[in-house]
Amino acid sequence: MANLDDVLSNEADEATQIGVIANIVTNLKQQLADALSGTTLPPAVQAKVDQVFAASTANKAALQALSNPPATT
Repeated sequence: MANLDDVLSNEADEATQIGVIANIVTNLKQQLADALSGTTLPPAVQAKVDQVFAASTANKAALQALSNPPATT
């Protein structure tokens, strides 16, 4: 039977994992920007790169929202 301490521990673990994922996305974006600096991509390829990072940013925001639920009054 789970108790509140178990739930709080699980929530802390999930928050840590969300932070790791957020850092991976941020670092990947920077590494790609560094690798492509000075490089011009064809418009269709650039559009796909933009879509990938838009999706990653949306997923990151969704994960962060899950880790910070709105306070209840």
